[in-house]
Order: sequence, then C-alpha cells, then structure tokens
Amino acid sequence: MLLICAPAGSGKSVLLADWLEHRDGGQYPRTGVAWCTVTDEMNEGTAFWAALRRALGVTLTDAPRRMMPATQISDAVALGAALASHAAPTVLVIDDAHLLTDAQVLAGLEHFLQNSPLTVTTIISGRVAPPLRWHSLDLRGGLTRLGFGDLTLTTGQIAELCGQHGCRLTDAELAIVQELTEGWPALVRIVASQLADHPDEQGAALTALARAPHAVSDYLADEFITDLPVHLRMFLTYTSILDTFTESLADALVGDGAEHAMHELGRLEFPLTSMLSDGEQWFEYHPILRCHFRAEAYRLGRENRSELHIRAADWFRDMGMRSQALHQLLEVPDRGALTEFLSDAGMAMVLDGDGADLFGQLQRSQPALADDPFLWLLRVVTALADGDTADAPAYLAVARARGEQCESFVPASWLDSLTLAITADIAVSGGIGLGDFAIPESIPSTGQADIDCYAAIQTATALVARGEVERGEQLLKSGLALAEHAGRPRLAIHAVTRLALAAGVVGAVTSMRERAERSLAIATAHDVPLSADTTQAMTLAALGAYLHGEEPNPDYIAAALAGHARRDGSIGPVGGCHAQVVGLLLQFERAADKGAAAEAVRHGLLELLVKHPAPVTSSGLIPHAVWVMLRVHEPHGALLLVERARAAIGDTPEITVARAALAQAAGRPITARALLDPLLATADSLHPVTAITGWLLNALSQQDSSTPAKVHSSIEKALRTAAPERILRPFFDIPHAVDLLDTYAGRFGNYDAFAELIRRHPNSRQRASNPPLTDTEMVVLEQLPSGRTAPQIAADPGVSINTVKTHLHGIYSTLDANSRLGAMDRARHAGWL
Repeated sequence: MLLICAPAGSGKSVLLADWLEHRDGGQYPRTGVAWCTVTDEMNEGTAFWAALRRALGVTLTDAPRRMMPATQISDAVALGAALASHAAPTVLVIDDAHLLTDAQVLAGLEHFLQNSPLTVTTIISGRVAPPLRWHSLDLRGGLTRLGFGDLTLTTGQIAELCGQHGCRLTDAELAIVQELTEGWPALVRIVASQLADHPDEQGAALTALARAPHAVSDYLADEFITDLPVHLRMFLTYTSILDTFTESLADALVGDGAEHAMHELGRLEFPLTSMLSDGEQWFEYHPILRCHFRAEAYRLGRENRSELHIRAADWFRDMGMRSQALHQLLEVPDRGALTEFLSDAGMAMVLDGDGADLFGQLQRSQPALADDPFLWLLRVVTALADGDTADAPAYLAVARARGEQCESFVPASWLDSLTLAITADIAVSGGIGLGDFAIPESIPSTGQADIDCYAAIQTATALVARGEVERGEQLLKSGLALAEHAGRPRLAIHAVTRLALAAGVVGAVTSMRERAERSLAIATAHDVPLSADTTQAMTLAALGAYLHGEEPNPDYIAAALAGHARRDGSIGPVGGCHAQVVGLLLQFERAADKGAAAEAVRHGLLELLVKHPAPVTSSGLIPHAVWVMLRVHEPHGALLLVERARAAIGDTPEITVARAALAQAAGRPITARALLDPLLATADSLHPVTAITGWLLNALSQQDSSTPAKVHSSIEKALRTAAPERILRPFFDIPHAVDLLDTYAGRFGNYDAFAELIRRHPNSRQRASNPPLTDTEMVVLEQLPSGRTAPQIAADPGVSINTVKTHLHGIYSTLDANSRLGAMDRARHAGWL
C-alpha cells in the first residue's frame, strides 16, 4: 500500500501516470491497473464504490452471495471478495482522495484497505491523508508514505524543466530558483514560463519572483490557500514576519493556540520544514508561501505590524537571542523601541562577541543611527575585543568627534565612562601612556551594569599593568561582583582572567593558576567559545603549571598559539602577543627542532616589545627567552634580544637578571655579581621568579671564589623564595643549579624537603643527562655534518689533532653517543645543530 500526500502542484498525479506508463511490463505482464479519481459527488450513497467497481471492471455478480445489510462496509467486503477471485495482480490508484469526507465512505475504505487481497496493491494519493486510522494500517506492515519532500525537483530537474520552456539559466540563476521554489513542481513551471516570457530580463524576473508575482500568488490562492480556515490563515499571516519560529514564539504573536494550529497544518500537509536547535523545535515556511503571507501581514497596517515585530523582539530578548531581537526591531518604523534596546543590550551584544552582527544590521537598515557616538564607542570595544588595536584609536577619535557634533541617545555619563574604560584598554594594549593615564579614585556609576562592569575591569587592568596591583585587584573584584550580580558570564570571565593576570604580576603563581582555571570553569559552564579572555586564561593556567615544574595542558598551549583573522586580513593571535609568546615558550619543550623553536620565541618577543612595550607585563618573559636561546647555544641572539628589550622598556630587574645570566654563561662571574648585588639588596621587592633566578645565579658566580658560605646562603634564599609558591622552573632552567642542591643536600633546614623535591623531579634528571657543551666543543660539533675528518677540522683553528679528538670525546660523552652520526642526531634533537 502506498500513501502519497503533498500540496497541489506537487506532481502526484503526473508521477503516478508516468510510473504506470513506463513501468516494466515485461516483469509484470499480467498486472492490471485501475485508476479512480475522486470527486465531491462520491461522498453520496454508494457512488464511490460504484466508481471503484467501474475502474476495476468488477460487477456485483463477481462477488459471492452473502446475507449482509446494504452498507458501505458490505460494499467494501463485496469488492474485496470479487478481487480475491481474480488470480491476476492488480494496482488500484485512488487519486484526489482528500475529497473523501463522508464517514461511511471512509469507514468502508478503511475496511477495504485492511482486508484487501494480497494480489491488490492500493495507491492513495491526495493533498492530505483521508482521516483513516493510518497507525493501525502501519502496524499491519506494507504501508509506504511519500510526502512533499519526496516529490520536489532536484536542481538538475529544475534546469531540465526550464529548458523545456526554452529558458537557459546560469548556475547562479538556477540556485536562486531552487532556493525560492524549493523544487515545488508547479511553482517551477510558473517560474519557467515567467522567465521564458522575459528572455532578456531574467535577472529582473527572478527579483520579481522573490516578491511572489501575481501568477504565483493567484495559483497559491486558488489551489492552496482559499480553502484554509480563517484562524489558520491568520496564524500564517502573523507568523510570516519571522524567518523561523517555535510554538512558544508563535504563541507570543497570536496568543495561545499555536500547538493546535501547528497540528492542523501538519494534518493538512502544509509545506514547512522543522529543525532541532538546542533541544527546541523550530519551523520554517516555504519561501514563496511565506512571501505571500508576509504580503498579507503588510496589509494589517503599520501599527499592527509594528506590534507583531515588538512582540517577537521581546520574546527573543527574554530568550537571550539579542541579534534576532535587533532584527525584529529594525522592522519597526518608530525608532524608540530600537534605541531603548540598543541602550540596554548593545554593550552586552558587543561583549558577547556579536558586535560585527550588530553593526552590520544597523549599517544595512539604519545607517544614520549607526553614526551615533555611543555606537562608535561600541565599535571601539569590539575592535579591542577582536585584537584590532590599530583600528581602536581611529574609532575612538571618530566617536569623540561625533560626540562634539551631535547628541547621543544615551546619557553623556555613559559616554564618559565608556571613553575612560576604552582609553585604559588602548593604553594597556599598546603599552603606551600608562604612566600619564589619569584614573580617578572611584569610577562613577552609570546605572548600566555592562558599562559599569566593563569600566571597572578595564581601568583596573590599567592599574595592574602599571604596577598598582593592590588597587587594581580591589577594582577587579568590584567589577566581578557587578558581573555576577547582572548575570554576565563573559564579563565575569573577563574580570577573573584579569585577576589571574594581577596575581601573576606579583608572583602569586598558585593564585594565578587557580584564578585562570576558575575563569575557564565559568566559560565551560556557560558554553562560552574560544575568545581573547579564555585564551589568556588558558595561557596563564599553562604558565602556572610550567613554573610549578609540571607539564602544561597541550590544549592550552595550542589555544595560546591560535590565530584569528583581523579586519585588515592579517592573522593575529586570539589571546594577544603576550599569550602567543608564552605559548611559543611552552611549546619549545615539545619541539623536535629546538633551534627553530627558540628562534620563534625570540621573534615573538621582539614583536611584543615593538607593539606592547609595557614593562610590568612584558619584561618577565625576557629571562625565560634567554634560557631558551642559551639552551640552543645562541648567546649572541640572546644578547641582541636583551639589548633590544633595554631600549624598549629600560633596565627592569628582569632584564638585569637576564644580563647577569649571559655574563655567567660567558664565563664572567665577576660581571654577573656586579649586576646582581644591587638588585638582590632589594630582593624582597622583586618578583619571586626574578629573585629566585638572581639568587641562583649569584650562588653560581660565587663557586670559584672560595666562599662556600655565600654559595649556601644564596641557594637557601632561592629555596626560601620559591617554597611558598612552589616555583621550580628556575632550578631547571639555570645550568648546574641542581648540582648546587646536590652539593649542599641536607643542609637547608626547613627547606630540605623542598630541595629534595627539586632534586628528584624528572626535569632535574633530564637536564643532568644533557649538560651544555663548551664553546670550543660547539665549534667542533658544528663541523661534524660537513663530513670532514679530525685532521681537516684541526687545520682551521690551528690546533692539534689530539685536541680535536679530546673535544670529540667530550661531545660524545656529553651527548651520550658512541658515533659521529649518533652525536649529530642528539645535537639536532637538542637544537644545537
């Protein structure tokens, strides 16, 4: 049994007639075919059964004589019995079955379908399914259904049909026809005729098609819409203002009853599409049908139509779907509801990453309103959030100019607060003018939660960036409280990530790591995607693990290195240059080619110093980069990096420590001590990582001065500084630092357990297995890939062959290799070749 239900013009009858004409007669040579087209008159008496008998060629004498009252059921039984007596298989087509409405006729038809002989295949075709108990027929098996979607034309079939009308379409034009008609055969035929009538103006004809021309509207009205009940036509008219909708949204427009209306439309096989999104079922009308009813909505009048759009916008706002709400309000002629929405939700849209959509919609529909000073300031916020620091100052200049020329639809206090926050963010992003940036003792409240929260966080970040960490943390905590109270998870992430940064600035590594993880937990709980804030939080969490001597999460490193397309087409790091440098630094340990990885760290840091020369946030990365460069025997590159940093941000404590590290690596311990002594005199005010590094370098510089007490004292101070935050990394980075712990093991009192933790750490053993080569050994090592012999290598520097052999023996021993090939392989892995 086959049930075909689809709207008028779907090609049901054509499909069946074509199938019957072209079916394989050789495979079914004895199959009979009967076709009965239902009319309204067949609902009277036994007219339907008489028509079926005529189509099948069955007379009452063919049926066995039984004592049964003359009812529709008896007619069904008699017809079934007559067909059972025929040996040949039969296909019975009942077309336009939707016209059957008489209860007795339907009861008889249901009985016939349930009890028809196995030799009979019945095909029921109509615009809607006759009201039978189809579920019961389904349970019996053998029921196949075809609907509107099964009968639509493919793109190739559309092209073929248009070609039959003498109409040749380009791929682009064919795609438009497919999108608008969705392959509805009757509509495609009308479109083909329209296009054929205007062969030289096909573009204009397609544009007219998008507005449902008279030929299409007349067809829909005559064949499809006129017979719809009034309440369904009203439902379709009201909901046509929406691209897609749910039952709940439809209720907001028409009042209660959407569920019943949708059920009726489904029963009538109304062509609509349903889709599931976030557990909610959304519905979409056929484009041309929606166009027809949308035209009806415009006839409701401006006031009624505006009311529908405002109701829809209110529903979208309640659901947190601000972009969709904006789309609805842009359809309302009166700007009052729109400016109220932008005042309340514009900042939230920008902070949620929807700034591009906000300005795109406004520019298309309300270009004059898009020129408002408040909206220009929101453009600056968007640019800063996207990392487009080059665009932000230009947008700010336009916003200030517009503010002088015209009055905004928001209060002036909002503009002042936003300008303060944006100026702070630009200063932090560029690292320029932080010292001159005036931050008031208290940030004025505007009463707009998003603006107040953003202002608190950005000005607090500026305070942290210029070293006023305590005040900055207080303001950040205030901003976090505002974000949590207002239910703004993205702002909460923003605040907690900045709090993690503040902890990192003062060396509270554990707190930095915990706050960064908290920021990521908020992002996970609210399904916030990768952004500058989440990337920075991942970076800080990974950096915390690195300083604790642990293996950072590789996903965090990947996020730190992730890029995004800027407005100018270039690719910039999602989390900013600081995050990228940290990501490169952490990736170095995993890199197979350590030479290239070290060069990437150096290049990234140089770029950072050019774009963001902020001492508080940038100088702490310098010593880490120096250790990486020394690991691959690039002291010259490290020296150039340090000198560039000195020129950009001055002699910070971190740069002084980096200079001391280079002096110590070059065998100049006296120079190292001269740099370190003034610095370590104020060690309590230094960042813990800087102080630990300084004390360890000081201990190494004292080794050859016959002052073991000073060496021990310096190591103990390094341990005392490192223990509270469990900072292990400097002990692994500084060559021979762990050897000092071995030498003085058991002599650190309260810090013996911490010293033992460092000595037994896997990173300590890894460093010990690959100590650096001497400079002379490096010269010999670099000659190995050339294939030159020991005498040839000895000839250049003018040394003896025995000296070269001694250096080769030292290289093999250091690299734990027993051949030239093995030594080169280990050296390449270490980044020395």
